[in-house]
Amino acid sequence: MVKMKSLSKKLVRDILSNKSQFITIFLMVFLGVFVFSGIHAYMDGMKESADKYYENNNLQDIWVVSENISKDDLIKLKDLDNVKDVERKLVINTTIKDTDINIDTNFIESNNISKFYVKDGTKFSSDKKGVWLDYYLAKNRGYNVGDEITLKYQDYEIKEEILGLIETPDHVYAVKDETEIFPNHNNFGYAYLNINEFPEEYIIDNIIKEMNIPSRKMFDILVKDFNKEDYYIFNNAIIDIDDTSKLNETKKIIEENIKDVVAVTDRDSSLSYSGYNSEIEEGDTYSGVFTMLFLFIAILSVVTTMNRFVKKQRTQIGTLKALGLKKLKIVKHYISFGVYISLIASALGVVAGAFSLGPFFLNMEMEYFEIPEYSIVINPIVYIMAIVVVLVTTLVTYLSCRKILKESAADALRINMPKVKKAKFTLTSKGILKNLSVSNKWNLRDMTRNKGRSIMAIVGIIGCTMLLVCAFGMLDTMNSYLDWEFNKLCNFDYKLSLKSDYKDSEFNEIVTKYGNNTSQTIGIEIENGDNKEPNTIVVNNALDYLKYTDHNKKYIDIDSSGIWITEKLAKKLHVSVGDEVKWHKFGEDKWYISTISGLNRDPQNQNVNMTKEYLESLGVEYRADTMYLKEKINEENIPGVNKIQDISTLREGMENMLSTLKTVIVILILVAIILGFVIIYNLGVLSLSEKEYQFATLKVLGFSSKKIKRIFTKQNVWLAIIGIIIGLPCGYFMVDFIFKMALSDSYDFNAYVKLFTYLYAIVGIIIVTFFVNKFLSKKVNKIDMVSSLKSNE
Repeated sequence: MVKMKSLSKKLVRDILSNKSQFITIFLMVFLGVFVFSGIHAYMDGMKESADKYYENNNLQDIWVVSENISKDDLIKLKDLDNVKDVERKLVINTTIKDTDINIDTNFIESNNISKFYVKDGTKFSSDKKGVWLDYYLAKNRGYNVGDEITLKYQDYEIKEEILGLIETPDHVYAVKDETEIFPNHNNFGYAYLNINEFPEEYIIDNIIKEMNIPSRKMFDILVKDFNKEDYYIFNNAIIDIDDTSKLNETKKIIEENIKDVVAVTDRDSSLSYSGYNSEIEEGDTYSGVFTMLFLFIAILSVVTTMNRFVKKQRTQIGTLKALGLKKLKIVKHYISFGVYISLIASALGVVAGAFSLGPFFLNMEMEYFEIPEYSIVINPIVYIMAIVVVLVTTLVTYLSCRKILKESAADALRINMPKVKKAKFTLTSKGILKNLSVSNKWNLRDMTRNKGRSIMAIVGIIGCTMLLVCAFGMLDTMNSYLDWEFNKLCNFDYKLSLKSDYKDSEFNEIVTKYGNNTSQTIGIEIENGDNKEPNTIVVNNALDYLKYTDHNKKYIDIDSSGIWITEKLAKKLHVSVGDEVKWHKFGEDKWYISTISGLNRDPQNQNVNMTKEYLESLGVEYRADTMYLKEKINEENIPGVNKIQDISTLREGMENMLSTLKTVIVILILVAIILGFVIIYNLGVLSLSEKEYQFATLKVLGFSSKKIKRIFTKQNVWLAIIGIIIGLPCGYFMVDFIFKMALSDSYDFNAYVKLFTYLYAIVGIIIVTFFVNKFLSKKVNKIDMVSSLKSNE
C-alpha cells in the first residue's frame, strides 16, 4: 500500500515537473477529439433529426405527376404490389393577394402521407374549411392562426382563415424551383387546403370553355345535377411503399399501368430531400478529412512525447526495479501517465465539442432547413474514437517502457548512451557540403543520426501546413466558384421572373420597355438506359446575358444545331459530342431525339442547354419565363412579373448559404494554428531535452551559448522548411479531394488555391517556428554542464 501511495505521489510529481510536455499532450488530444466530436454531433444530429422526422411524419417514397389521377387510377395504384398507401393532390402556384408572396398551394383529400407537423393551430381534417400555412413564411411575414388570407389563382380568389401553421417532411428544403439557390421565407412558402375549397367558378368556367356553352344560364340547363367533385383534377399523387428495395421496380409498374403519367420520381429526385442530404454528405466529407488529420497529428505528437518521457525516466525505472517493485506495477505506473492525461482530455473533448461546437453549427444550418425538432447526436463513433485515442496513448507508453523493463536493474540505472555507428559519416566531407560551417555539419549529422525524431518533426509540420493550406484553400475555392457563377456566367444586373399565366399584351409591354433578353426553363425526363433521369432544359434567348464556358472557364458560344449539355451531366449519362439524347417534357408524352453539339461546364447547374431557334425547330413553342437586363428598374410592381431580383442579392443569398461552411473553415484555421503552435513547441522541447548532453559538450569545447542557440534554431527551421515544402502540395490535393468527394451532382468545380494562401501557410509556420525556438533556445543558458556530462558516466 505504501509503495502504491508513493507511486501515486511520484505520478503527480512527475506530471508537475514535466508539465509543459503533458500540457501539450492534453491539448493535442483535446483539440483532436473536440473537433471530431463537435462536427460529428451536428452532422449526425442533422441526419438523425431528419430521419426521425421523415419516419414519424411518413415522408412519401414516390412522387407521381400526371395530367389527372382519376378515382380509377387511385384504385389501381392502391392495388399495385408493394404499394402501402396513396394520396392524391392538386398542386398549383398562387400568390397572396396584394403581396409579392408566391405560394405552392396543395389541395388534398387526406393527410396520412407527408403528415403535417402542426406548430400552432389545429390538425388537418377533411371537414374543416380553411388553410394550413407554412410556419416559416408565417413567422417572417407576421401571419397568425385566425388571420384571413386571400390566395389568387389566375383571375380567381380563394379567401380562407388560417387554421394552422405547419411544417411538412417534403418541404424541408423549401425553394420555389431548381432556379432558386436558397430558401426565401419572405416571399415563398406553401399552403394546404381541403380539395373542396378549390374554386367552383374555375371548374364551371373550364366546362363552359370545353363544351362551348354560350352562357352560365345555358350551363345550368345543359349540365344538370352538377357536382364539382366529379370534375376535380389531381395532377399529383404521393405513394408510400412497403419495400424500398423494390423501389425502381414499383416505379416502372406505375408508369406501365397508369395512363397520362408524366413522371414517376423518388426521394433522390426531390429538391427537398436531395438538397438536405447533399448538405449532410458534403459536411461528412470535409469534416471527416479534417478531423482525421487533426487526430493523426495529435496521436503522432503523443507518440513522440511519451516515448521521450519514458526514456528520460530510465534511471527511475531502474531504481524502482532495484527497490523490488514487480514489473507489472511499474508498467501500470507508467501507463497511467498516458491513460490519465488522454482520458481526461478525450472526455473533455467529447463533452466540449458536442455541447458547444455541435449546437453552434447545427443552429446555423437549421436557419435554411425546416426541421421542427432537432438536436445534436453523439453517436458511438465519437466515444469509440475517444477510446481509441486513449488506447493508442496507453499502447505507446507501454511499448516505450517495455524495452527498458527487459533490462536488469543495474543496466537500467545507467543513462542509455547514444548509439554510435561504426560506419563513418561521410556526407559532410564530400562535394560542396564539405565547405559547410561546423554548425551546419553538426545539424546535418544530428538529423541523419536521429531519423525518427526528424521524421516526426517533419510529419507534424506537414500536417499543420496541410491544415492551413486546406482551410484557406477551401475559402479560395468557394470565392472562385462565386466569381465564376456570378461574374463570368451571369452577365446581367437584374433578373425578372415572369408569372406563369402572363398575358401576351403584358409580355409585349415588358419587351418594349426592357428588351427581349429572355430564357425558358423546361422540366424534362431524359432516357438513360432503362432509367429516366429528371432534369431541366434552359432555352437561352439571351446569349449576351447568359454566358457559357468550357472546361477551363473560357467563354464559348452555343449554336442552334442541337443541344449542349454540361460536362458532369454528360459523364453521368455516359454520352459525348455527336451522341443522341432522348427526352420529353413533363406533362407531354411526345419524345424528342436531339444530337449533342457540344459540352459546356457550369459550376452550379448540370442541365441541358439550347437556343430558342433550336427549340422552335422541334415544333415546340417558346414561352419565356425569365428576362435579363442591366439597367436599374425603378418600378416595383410590373404587370406579368412575379419577382425582380438583383444579381447582388442572388450572390448574397449564395454567400449566406455558404456561411456555415465558412464558419467551419475559420474555426478549423484557428484550431490548426493552435495545433501547429503546440506541435512545434512540443517537438522543440523534446529536441532540446535530447541535445542537452551534446550542447553541454559543445559548451566545454568553447562554443558560446549564442552559437549553440543558433545551431538549435537552425535545425528546427530546416525541418520546418522541409515540412512546408511537402505540406504545400499535399494541402492542395487535400482541398481537391474534399471538393471532389463532397460536391453533389449539381456542382462541378475544381480546387483553387491562391498564391497568397501558400504564403500565409509558409509565413505562419515560419513565424511560429522562429518564435517558439527563440523562446526555447533561452534554456540553453540554463544547461548545467557538470550534471549533463556526469549523468552519462
